[in-house]
Amino acid sequence: MVKFLHTADWHLGIKYKQLGENAQHARNIRVKTIENLMEKAIELNVDFILISGDLFDSNQVDRKLLSAVTQIFSKTAPTPIYLLPGNHDPLGKDSLYNDPVWEKLDNLTIFTQPEPYNHGNVTIYPCPVTQKKSKEDPTEWINAQENPNISIGLGHGNLQVGFIDDANFPIHPDRTTISGLDYLALGEWHSLFQQPDSKGVIRTVYPGTPETTKFGENASGQAVIVEIQSPDSPPQITPINVGTLSWLQKEKEINTLADAQYLVGELNDIPEPENNVILLKVKGVTNQETMNYVSQLADDYHNKFMHFQVVMDELYLKPNLLELKALIPEGAIVNQTFEALMAIMKTQPEIQEYSDITSERTREIFSQLQNQEVLEGLSPEIINRAFLLMYQMIREVS
Repeated sequence: MVKFLHTADWHLGIKYKQLGENAQHARNIRVKTIENLMEKAIELNVDFILISGDLFDSNQVDRKLLSAVTQIFSKTAPTPIYLLPGNHDPLGKDSLYNDPVWEKLDNLTIFTQPEPYNHGNVTIYPCPVTQKKSKEDPTEWINAQENPNISIGLGHGNLQVGFIDDANFPIHPDRTTISGLDYLALGEWHSLFQQPDSKGVIRTVYPGTPETTKFGENASGQAVIVEIQSPDSPPQITPINVGTLSWLQKEKEINTLADAQYLVGELNDIPEPENNVILLKVKGVTNQETMNYVSQLADDYHNKFMHFQVVMDELYLKPNLLELKALIPEGAIVNQTFEALMAIMKTQPEIQEYSDITSERTREIFSQLQNQEVLEGLSPEIINRAFLLMYQMIREVS
């Protein structure tokens, strides 16, 4: 039996340009998360630790990070750590793994060659990356069919399961079956992903990055503990949550001041705001008071969250009827459409006050409509949107 921690894609030294003045703070959090992860591995009494690529975000990161990582690794001793270079920190002349600082660590093995490595009753098949890009499958050389040990592949690349067409470092989706592996420990994808083999047994796993790097990594902030009883037995895979930062995208429709105030209530209820990176997208048609209220949110929450950004590209100011009417040429088809919209507004109690057309003219317009059934499915939101589109079109033409 073997029990190990599988982790990947630490990306220490990541730029975090989108976080502005808080970028360094976020980088420090990543280091702390890794420290906590290593402590967790010791607590769980693992036999060894596998890191499947991209420990560093590049080979040009601050060299102080090497010192920080070696200190963390030294505290993990005597538990062995097996490290695979990835496409962000590949082996080469400028590789960070050429630094003599690593030689001080008795419990660290950096794989530099694609050749089997034995750890007791386990054989590891490492696939170190020596360049940033390749169209070759880095795991193709592995052949563990006749090996009596528990066989573990260690690779970094893109599993060919339909997500990526022109993949960098493509990996065959049935690699465990083809090569006779009990487990394939992969890195590259930042969200936890588990791929079953031809018999439905999960043997191929991306643990994801321990600390989320950007929006959209919805299953990140994790690592996995893997237990394998014997060769050919199904691995027992247990995800563990380790991440600190939450990257949250919120999209809200704001049409009234009450909508904006409700949104503020939601923002105030977010736990641990200092650990949240928030991208707020607001849309709708509203008045100037509400527009000003929403515009102020970026300043109000600047220091509350790790990072807070408001996008208002689709939040529009309700058009002024007098201004709009003055822009419409007389006799134009646009003028007729405008009148029709005003007539439809009269049918909606919530917005009828915005229409200045007479009841007589409304009835006259309705009598001219060939398909009056279209009115049944209309809502104030649809009418407002149509009105807004007309307003934008007329403004552009004018």
